[in-house]
Amino acid sequence: MGCLLDPPLGAGDLVLSDFDGTISLHDTGLEMMTRLNLEAAWELEDRWRGGEIGSAECLAGQWAMVTLPEAELLALLDDLPLDPDFPAFVQLCRERGADLAVLSDGLDLYVNRMLARLGLRTCFRPEKLPPLSECVATYANHGEWTPQGVRVSFAGDARECDACGNCKSAWLRVLRPGHRRVIYLGDGYSDMCVARHVEVRFAKGHLAEFCDQQGLAYHPLGSFAEVIEAVS
Repeated sequence: MGCLLDPPLGAGDLVLSDFDGTISLHDTGLEMMTRLNLEAAWELEDRWRGGEIGSAECLAGQWAMVTLPEAELLALLDDLPLDPDFPAFVQLCRERGADLAVLSDGLDLYVNRMLARLGLRTCFRPEKLPPLSECVATYANHGEWTPQGVRVSFAGDARECDACGNCKSAWLRVLRPGHRRVIYLGDGYSDMCVARHVEVRFAKGHLAEFCDQQGLAYHPLGSFAEVIEAVS
């Protein structure tokens, strides 16, 4: 493939990556709905995609239906596949002096646990990105297991519309200062707004369709092994 960036990835770049369907190979919430056969959760999904309800209402309602014992929930999460080359991509960003953060409209309950499976230490720093040598900053909705279902809460200061529970465009404005270029990687509905406001896009799935419709240039998003080649 060869490098697609001019200049290649380096100091001054801010890399923002979606989690579900990008770092994880499948959307975690959709996998839960499918494996647990939660038909009512799919109804909420259809209403959200149709614009009838916002992401926050959809997520809270869907995860409230997940009433597995905690050990079973964690075992299910631990069975979901991840892109094995994401840690190498993190290492490349570290070596090149680029900053990196994970933005997710999913839940920290699984994002942090699943990244730990890849040997990555995560943290939440709302005001300033930490060095990658310390941790990978993650920005997601908060999920907490209860016997009555997973309780979801949202960072009010990170929300600016009803479309997403965790507004990625708001985090972009917080994290962008001091960077020459923002590189975004994503695949879904929650990535569409933020994709309008970055310099470089790697997209697949619904995000790629959106970029085509809006005339936004992007590079096809494959595995992180391919991304490493594309930015080096």
